[in-house]
Amino acid sequence: MATNNSEPLIDSVYARLRDLILSNVLRAGQKLIDRDLAEQLGVSRTPVREALGRLTMMGLVEARSRRGYYVRQYTAEEMSDLYEFRKILEVNAARLAAQNANASHIREFENILIKSEKLAADQGNHAKTVALDLEIHDLIARSGGNDSLHQAIRNLMDKVMCFIWVDWVDASVADPASIAAAHREHQELIERIIAKDADGAAELLGAHIENAREGLEAMLQTRDDLRNVVLAGTASR
Repeated sequence: MATNNSEPLIDSVYARLRDLILSNVLRAGQKLIDRDLAEQLGVSRTPVREALGRLTMMGLVEARSRRGYYVRQYTAEEMSDLYEFRKILEVNAARLAAQNANASHIREFENILIKSEKLAADQGNHAKTVALDLEIHDLIARSGGNDSLHQAIRNLMDKVMCFIWVDWVDASVADPASIAAAHREHQELIERIIAKDADGAAELLGAHIENAREGLEAMLQTRDDLRNVVLAGTASR
């Protein structure tokens, strides 16, 4: 059992492992060996084990009986379910943002528009694109004024972040045309929120998430189909 004195270290290890998973440095399906992770992070194995337990509860890691910990590998169907839930939450958040955003929030949205326009000209910087994407969605949730909804969206984004990273940053998958389209959707979404167009903002954000879901579903289904073919071939030998 971890003591109170060890909590800050566990929190730090948890955050570092979480970031490695969300940025796909630790890849989906990869086995997580506490000894190796402890050496990599320069800590003992105890805080690593505690952190892996937390990540399991978050849904980013799975514990397999007698086999250890693995980075959670979502199927196309599981991803689709997550994005459907995300759509339900964020469509309502966009509506509330358009209705309730105050003057301070509006200034933040206007600053993000400026950042977005500059970033659109720097198409190779996908990491900054992801960071701005998260900033936009968090501000939408925060400006709606419903703290419970904001927290629910933040928790959910921990799970979908790995998909956003693959979709926008992984050079083998990222589609520049899709990224440019997402930039335009974000800009129009912010403009609708600033204009207090609640229905328009909700409709656009719903379509934005649905477009992302469809693209990821196709990619993951292809991966799942390929894996099944490989497994079937191995089994027949």
